Amino acid sequence: MAYGLTFSERFFLTGDPDDMERSERPKCVYQALLSMRQETWDQMARDVFGCDPARLDPFTVLEQVRETDTCSNLDSPVQVWIDAEGWYDVLVYDEPDESRDSNLEWWHGVQE
Repeated sequence: MAYGLTFSERFFLTGDPDDMERSERPKCVYQALLSMRQETWDQMARDVFGCDPARLDPFTVLEQVRETDTCSNLDSPVQVWIDAEGWYDVLVYDEPDESRDSNLEWWHGVQE
């Protein structure tokens, strides 16, 4: 079953993107994109965006994620689709020191 991305802006981008680092447990979609394996990024750039991987930036992919507006589940880790077919996706994890309910509340916070 697929779901729409009804999360707050913090689910997509938390903090300053210039300070964000790769992570094995990304806390937002942007960080998950930064953390993709290079081979996957390269193939996605060609397949989904039809471009040279070196020319594709995370904000363009983030916009595609918003347009696709699909995830496979609503609990952590959330599997977020990049393309409409679901061939490419990323996982977004909740904070380890917060309870599941409070983090889902944080993700689902008031949309600005």
